[in-house]
Amino acid sequence: MSRRSTEVAIVGAGVCGLLVAKVLAEAGREVTLVERGALRSHHDQFATGRHVSSIPSAAPNHDSDPRARDYPWEYCYGVGGSTLAWAGVAPRFEPSDFEMRTRFGVGRDWPFGYDELEPYYVRAEALLAVAGPDGAQPPHPFAPVDELIGPYLQPYRPLPQSRPTLPVNGRPACSAVARCDMCPVDARYSGLHTFEDSGMAEAANVTLLDQTIVGRLRTQGRRVQSLECIRADGERFELTAGTTVMAAAGLENPGLLLRSGLEGPDVGRWLSDHEHKVIELSLDVPSRHGYGATPATGISHLYADDAHRAERGAVLVFPVNPGTQATVELLDGLLDGRSGVALRDSLRERFTRTLVLDTVGEDLPRSDRFVELSPVKDRYGLPLNRIHFPGDTEYLTSAYRFLEADLETRLAPLGARFERTIPRAGGAHLLGTCYAGEAEGVVDPNLRHHDIENLYVAGGSSFPTYSAAHPTLTIAALALRLGDHLASR
Repeated sequence: MSRRSTEVAIVGAGVCGLLVAKVLAEAGREVTLVERGALRSHHDQFATGRHVSSIPSAAPNHDSDPRARDYPWEYCYGVGGSTLAWAGVAPRFEPSDFEMRTRFGVGRDWPFGYDELEPYYVRAEALLAVAGPDGAQPPHPFAPVDELIGPYLQPYRPLPQSRPTLPVNGRPACSAVARCDMCPVDARYSGLHTFEDSGMAEAANVTLLDQTIVGRLRTQGRRVQSLECIRADGERFELTAGTTVMAAAGLENPGLLLRSGLEGPDVGRWLSDHEHKVIELSLDVPSRHGYGATPATGISHLYADDAHRAERGAVLVFPVNPGTQATVELLDGLLDGRSGVALRDSLRERFTRTLVLDTVGEDLPRSDRFVELSPVKDRYGLPLNRIHFPGDTEYLTSAYRFLEADLETRLAPLGARFERTIPRAGGAHLLGTCYAGEAEGVVDPNLRHHDIENLYVAGGSSFPTYSAAHPTLTIAALALRLGDHLASR
């Protein structure tokens, strides 16, 4: 087996791994990024309509525990990670999100507070070109639907999103065509901007090993000695590193620890995710959907931060600018025998009078949501990451019961009547499976493994709790903080 060496090995080239690498490379450290997926330009992605390459190493490597529900986990293996396909929503956490146990008596506290992370939020917002009330860019203007409902759902703010309103660092401003999962002008941030636009791709002290799996970590005593790597074509080699950073998200981070014999009571436990739920209300006035620079431009924090979190979870609420989708109503109309002008008029009336709100809610971490090694193996002989993910707790379901009733009350001047709640996108946030704590959890406040002194486990898997906020900006801020810590050692 051939051998290679590096000063710092980073497993995973998503936003977390790339930002850690960026800080270390700028400090003069030798860095090797190991990524299961391939390096593909935005041009190639846009031309093919695919974010990832069709190679064996980039295939999804999880299965569902047959004792629990089959949940739609989504992630991308490739340089840029899941930022290749994300929606670009990038809010900060609230100060209370770091102090759930202290303030509300539930969950657990983070081992540091908001003030510790605040300067890194500022840096992350600049690097990701976040447009918003706290961001490095002016916010996108409110859409008409924001102006309609905002006065009733205060505090109501511009939605922070990584779509610049002004050109920055070679990235154009948002084109406002609202096709953000595959941005036609490459304005929405992905990790490719960090890798390609910042000079990392040409840096002499940065090596990218894409299409390469880390099968396991070889340890001796309290140190990682090497990483056993497998190329997509099956070639195997060993990579030795003075420091190893795992930045492979909330499924693969614990999977790699378990494959390496680094079990522990919290490894793989406390898996968390946000499942979006769309709430539809009928109105007596036009909803004013159908306009907006991006799919969403405003967000309500009314239900996000209050004493109620002792009993029910926080929920963020933001209107969907495109409005209701007509597909189901169209089929129902056809089945009812309607067609032509009558069907068109009924669809127009439903679109005009239906308010569509996307929501993201917070549940408490649960030990019975976990990742373990599956008896099923992939083509390289590695066990899949088996996921056990039972349904929501009363903490979250009660938050939605309250929300559905309270929205109807607060929007009563618009004639609001609750119609339905529809589960939508979920499975993309992969949080909490290697959480940080002073003595508990898997890693310490600096994200160093409690037992292995040259191993760090970063990204969303290190979250002790996860609030209702989208996690990417916090992942980026934690990555910059870790990069500074390692660069100072």
